[in-house]
Amino acid sequence: MITFQFSRRPGQGTPSGFDLGDIEITGPSRSARSAGQLPDQGMMIFPSLALLLDQLRRPLASGKGSVVFYGVDSSFKARFSVVKGSVTVSDDAGEIGRVAAPDFVAALLAATDGFTAEELVRIPEADPARADLVDAVADFRELAR
Repeated sequence: MITFQFSRRPGQGTPSGFDLGDIEITGPSRSARSAGQLPDQGMMIFPSLALLLDQLRRPLASGKGSVVFYGVDSSFKARFSVVKGSVTVSDDAGEIGRVAAPDFVAALLAATDGFTAEELVRIPEADPARADLVDAVADFRELAR
């Protein structure tokens, strides 16, 4: 099982689509997280999440390929490899876990839905980062069908 957690850092003033936040990916082997690292690996969380969803869509749809994801304005990095119906997640320290592609899609969507339900309401509707994330979620959701 792979799980994701996305968070927006508190204390940034009026919420914006370019606020800093963090990603944590947990698997059976271990976790990778942007929070608490030196140097700081926090990222612009809304564009980062949109980028992650957009990058993963093609290899997941085709059933093959790999993505090296970097958080926007961050040194946080994770690798996703799609092969024969499974997804392997790793970082520079090694494998985080491997899961069936449908379970991976479901886990990523569940975490994304939880994050957007709580955080998007705080971002102005005219904010371009908000619109990008809304579009990326809608496009990624097609994989679950």
